[in-house]
Amino acid sequence: MAKLKQNLMLPKSVKKIPLLFLLLLITLLLIIGSFNYVHHDDSEEVEEACNEKINLEICSDKMYNKNDDTLDISEKMNVIREARRIVRKHGMVMLTFMNRAFVPFLTNWMCHTRNMVNYSQVLILVTDNSVYSKITAQYPSLSVVYLSVFHKINGKQRYCSAGFMRVGIYRSRVVNWILQENFPVFLFELDALWIRNPLPFVTSKKEYDLTIIPTYAKSFEAAIGFYYMRNSTRMKTFWAELVHRLDELDTTFSCLDNTALVRSKDNDQIVLMDLILEHYRNIVIYFLPLNRFLDGKWYTNPNLEQLKHAFILNFNFIIGIDEKIARAKQFGQWFVAQDNVSCLSDHRKYLNPELSTKLV
Repeated sequence: MAKLKQNLMLPKSVKKIPLLFLLLLITLLLIIGSFNYVHHDDSEEVEEACNEKINLEICSDKMYNKNDDTLDISEKMNVIREARRIVRKHGMVMLTFMNRAFVPFLTNWMCHTRNMVNYSQVLILVTDNSVYSKITAQYPSLSVVYLSVFHKINGKQRYCSAGFMRVGIYRSRVVNWILQENFPVFLFELDALWIRNPLPFVTSKKEYDLTIIPTYAKSFEAAIGFYYMRNSTRMKTFWAELVHRLDELDTTFSCLDNTALVRSKDNDQIVLMDLILEHYRNIVIYFLPLNRFLDGKWYTNPNLEQLKHAFILNFNFIIGIDEKIARAKQFGQWFVAQDNVSCLSDHRKYLNPELSTKLV
């Protein structure tokens, strides 16, 4: 993992400033910086949505049903078969997951990427059989596989709920199925605006095992919802260990209902970051530039010039699917017609920030 370095260089004139005055100046800057940080941080809202005081031993003496590879071997083989077919043609697979609640985001993504993405590269894993039937009929160019494991988690999952965490944990397991077959994986989420296709840039970092978006909330983390993994031996060993640790995490709240709240740090992203900080297997990581892979903080201070040069804008840093959609509509980034099926005929112009009249 490449180390981040910071060099602090002071101009000569600064060196002449009395030490006491310099210390006062630095203190003032730190105070101002802390105000700016609090202003943009959503951590307080997130913590209120979680249960930080939950007893982690609550499920230790209870039986639980573990979602592992033996649960339905036929579904695993279906995933691997479709991934193999895509990799043979394209050399890698674009992978995303969705439940019933994410159908609107798929429609929006399809509407504004139809002249941008080669859909024959895309594998969508769905947790609802009716959604599977709908997608395969509406978008025949997509490869779709139905996974029955989480058929009870098809609605809107509240952040920090056991159901929300289970979706993330199981997603990492399924990614491991594909990676261990020696297939490179580009995982992305549908709740985002794609200004241009990020795939060529993301896959160009050939000396790196993992290319991933960083995120800054309360601390530096790696966003587990958007990454490209090469099929290196180091990467495969690293991800197998991640899944092993996620299995242990899953055990801690295995007896809880999907709606029960757990701790904010009990999720796949935190476990991933722990492994990165350990330099596990010494994988080499490239962190994508946040000025081109924008997160939801952009909405607090919209910068059209920045958006014009970006690859994607994530709809994160807001809690709730309805809230994400409402915000996207407010900024002219929702391209689905009122029938929730067809696309707006003039959707292309809103991908050019200079022409958009809806961005505020």
